Amino acid sequence: MAEIVLTNTGLDAFLAAHPEFRGPGAARAADAVLGLLALRGADRTSGLPEPTPALVRRLLVEDLPAFVGAAPAELDVYPAVLRALVAGLDGERRRRVEGAIGEAEPDFARAMGDPGNLTWPRWYAQLLRADGTDPGDPGAVRDWLARLDGPPLPDGMRRADLMGRTALADVLLAEVLTRAYVRDAEHPPAAGPLLGDHDVAQGIGTVAAALLDRWTAAGLAEELAGQYAHLAPGPDDFPHLVLADALLDEHLDYYGDTAVPLPPPEGAIGAGGGDVEADADLLAGAVDALEGADGEDSGPYGGEAAHLLYTLYQRGCSAESVARRAAEFEDWTVDPALEDAPVPVPPPASPGYTTPTAGELARLLGTPGLTDTDRARLDKPARELAAVVDRLAATGLVFRNGDAFGLTARGCAAVRYLLAVRRVEVPDAAETAGWDAARLVAAAEGWPQAAASPVLGAWLTARDGAEQAWSELFDAVGTVNARTPDAASTRALLGLLDWSAVPSGALRAALADPVAGARAAAELTVRGEPVDPAAVPASARALAVLDALPAKQGPLEFRRTAFDTAAAHWPGGSAALVATMTAADPHETARVLKPLGVSVP
Repeated sequence: MAEIVLTNTGLDAFLAAHPEFRGPGAARAADAVLGLLALRGADRTSGLPEPTPALVRRLLVEDLPAFVGAAPAELDVYPAVLRALVAGLDGERRRRVEGAIGEAEPDFARAMGDPGNLTWPRWYAQLLRADGTDPGDPGAVRDWLARLDGPPLPDGMRRADLMGRTALADVLLAEVLTRAYVRDAEHPPAAGPLLGDHDVAQGIGTVAAALLDRWTAAGLAEELAGQYAHLAPGPDDFPHLVLADALLDEHLDYYGDTAVPLPPPEGAIGAGGGDVEADADLLAGAVDALEGADGEDSGPYGGEAAHLLYTLYQRGCSAESVARRAAEFEDWTVDPALEDAPVPVPPPASPGYTTPTAGELARLLGTPGLTDTDRARLDKPARELAAVVDRLAATGLVFRNGDAFGLTARGCAAVRYLLAVRRVEVPDAAETAGWDAARLVAAAEGWPQAAASPVLGAWLTARDGAEQAWSELFDAVGTVNARTPDAASTRALLGLLDWSAVPSGALRAALADPVAGARAAAELTVRGEPVDPAAVPASARALAVLDALPAKQGPLEFRRTAFDTAAAHWPGGSAALVATMTAADPHETARVLKPLGVSVP
């Protein structure tokens, strides 16, 4: 099959005209380049597929890194084949295509070396070459596979990563083959069809496997689909990916982009060992039971299982309160400053659930005056949610002690793995400590404050709390998201810092900062050091007033009084204060002051 699939690409004529490409590796490169160009619709009127700038880019950056196995020393052959193909073009066309080859060549080298582009056939072809196995000998390839105990993995990669890339590459190649067959059938080319009816009748998957064997290693795709399928697990071997998709949906609902990182978990990830894929399967099974037909007795919150797992990780894997989460589900008012606050975890006690007292609920929710009647109203929802948590806890990956629940160390590692296989950025503490200040601030702005605070502290500790580190952090807080709707939440990071630990030199340098200046002045004053008020920009003083105003809590009359009091002490009164606030942060000024009836420019 591999010998007859994909004919009429002009390969024989090309090799006859270019004997330098007749060696096994070079001939394989020529076969792949000519074959993929032809399949992508290159003009074959001359008998050879004619590259165009667009086809060159797609071939080098997309197709070859998906379908071809090559040793690093062989990579230069592929652009060389392209240059040999364009040698016969006229002047202008030749210049344009050669320019495209030159532009795409560095990206080609990077794409071929990127572990994220590895498929099972490409990975094994790379390994067997490195071991000295002849990729053109199907018997040698089979014997090499027989010596493997299990699927070896590239550094930092997971089985699911290679499986996902392989599945995608299989779909892409099947689409390319199908379109080429239909195109030739509808408009028969003078050079002859690329695929015969007999070939296609055996199945597009069979044709694709035959081509992969030609472009990676002889017999490899066939063996990985047969006797050695355990070395290349497919989608059916990863039932937990359904849960991974649900967690991805949660992340996109929260942040809209997989590139937005989540906070690193507190403590060691995965302490206590465990197979993370097996743990992910356990969690997926529990979630499926709660959300599927088996979950009919799981109450109204069975369908929230994936959401609970995501939010626990998004909190830095800190513990949550069953009652507080139930209150949120029931649309009770929860103080925004407390909704993500960690809760203390009591020692294990009776497995039965008891709703906290009215006083404890008031502290958890930030809602004074709750009564036993309020507690009674929450009792049923809290018990129903606790039952869902307990079914997740049966896996050993979630715990509940009293009202507190959360992910165990293994559970945190499993959720992190599930997010990572769907390309959500889930750094650990060492990674975030190595970020630059701007990247750290941009990420931490969107995290729960209780999760962001230790990460900021660890970043400073990693730099020995040096003046330069503090200055970089202050500058990033003032510039990242400046004059956007997120500016206020970015400034809020200043409130998470231990100002008593800031070196005096960094505080004095920050006095002129248009955002952090007022806070720096306040800390120096606390230390008894003299501060020239004129050294602090008006914008920093106005933002300090703005951020101190109650934005959402309390009666409007109380909030208006707070503004009027601040305005009475501002040079020029309320109009001058509002103008300075608006110039510094128009979005937050409008959000806070308009509900109070204050006119905003």
